[in-house]
Amino acid sequence: MDATTPGPLAPDVLDRDDLRRALAEHDFAAAFALIKKWGGLSQNRIASACQLTPGKVSTIIRGRHQVTSFDVICRISDGLRIPGRMLGLADRSWEGQPPPIRIRPSLWLHGHPRTHPGSPMRP
Repeated sequence: MDATTPGPLAPDVLDRDDLRRALAEHDFAAAFALIKKWGGLSQNRIASACQLTPGKVSTIIRGRHQVTSFDVICRISDGLRIPGRMLGLADRSWEGQPPPIRIRPSLWLHGHPRTHPGSPMRP
């Protein structure tokens, strides 16, 4: 990830209990500080990824500004690739969708073959 290209944080960073707690509580001062420390991102990289100014990120980290805007929270999620559920959001469009579960009807039921799925059993 470079200064202008958002990208995922390493799984070990997202798995940290302190970061998970900060994100769940929308404590972005703590979250950004932890992302800087453990994710290796500068304030400028965080700002660029989240479409914020470096000055705004600085005031957030220092606790002088609290993020309350839904739009900004979505930009933080999308820019840093933080799964929506970690911020109380729905899954984001970029989150991988699990493959649908496909259940193939068995051609055998209780040891008796069927002519095709859904048809009655043969005697």
